[in-house]
Amino acid sequence: MTRCLLSTCIALTLVLLSASADAQKSVYKWTDAQGVTHYGDAVPPQYADQEKTLLNAQGIAVGSIPGKRSAAETEADTARHQKEEAARLSRQHDQTLLATYLSVTEIEALRDRRADILEAQARITQQFIEQLRVRERQLEQQLRGFRPYNASATAPQPPQALLETLTRTLDDMASQQHALDTKHAELDTLRAQFANDIARFKELKRQP
Repeated sequence: MTRCLLSTCIALTLVLLSASADAQKSVYKWTDAQGVTHYGDAVPPQYADQEKTLLNAQGIAVGSIPGKRSAAETEADTARHQKEEAARLSRQHDQTLLATYLSVTEIEALRDRRADILEAQARITQQFIEQLRVRERQLEQQLRGFRPYNASATAPQPPQALLETLTRTLDDMASQQHALDTKHAELDTLRAQFANDIARFKELKRQP
């Protein structure tokens, strides 16, 4: 009796395991070239690169497997995502404008304050460049007593320290000129950005 009961339990366990395996088996749904929908636990090789829907044992869609996309489709998706992101950023910027400013005058005031800071920095840099130019002329005046700037056969070679000082001065001038050009570019960008913000703010305020 015990042996019979044990055999029955084993058989029942095997049936349950088989049913569980069948329940967990993946079922796919795909469409062929003629537009006919197919179902099965395996997808034919010719449809392997196609988008497929994954179904559970009750036939309910629980996921999808994207198909292989062409270069044109991938490019179109990328362009669409970029357009959507640009639109999102534009909406966010509009919200920031309306939440930050009450009038065009406030935008202009902030623009002028930031522009004043950049202009002050540019003036300081320009003054430093002028000082370096004076230093450059002084060093060149000293070099005139040495070869090859002095054609006299008795003229000595210039001191190494003098040449190094002139080189450092020229390098500093180039560095400061680059910094000045950067400040001017930042100033132009600042004014352009605020001009766009003012124009957009006026558009938003005219909207109902």
